[in-house]
Amino acid sequence: MLLPGRYKAENTDNIFHEYSITMDVKETAKSYIFQLVEFKSRYSASHIENLFSKSSKVVIKKNRGGHAIQVWGDDNFTFYPFQAGIPYYFKKQG
Repeated sequence: MLLPGRYKAENTDNIFHEYSITMDVKETAKSYIFQLVEFKSRYSASHIENLFSKSSKVVIKKNRGGHAIQVWGDDNFTFYPFQAGIPYYFKKQG
């Protein structure tokens, strides 16, 4: 289970693929709750942008398809929204 808290994914390899995404994350027995805190991207991260287009809070049910989430430990995870584009690796902050 993920520890609740603030998580960040970022890529600074080059200007065209650069992004920084910060979310508050909470995991329950049945879902993941993502609250978008900061989103900076010029060209990349369009799937994250699309996911949060209607609200800064998204609830993803664990028993439904559509998104892939791999928890690597209690303080990091990979999120692959819509199972398209690129996956995002999030690390716990602080």
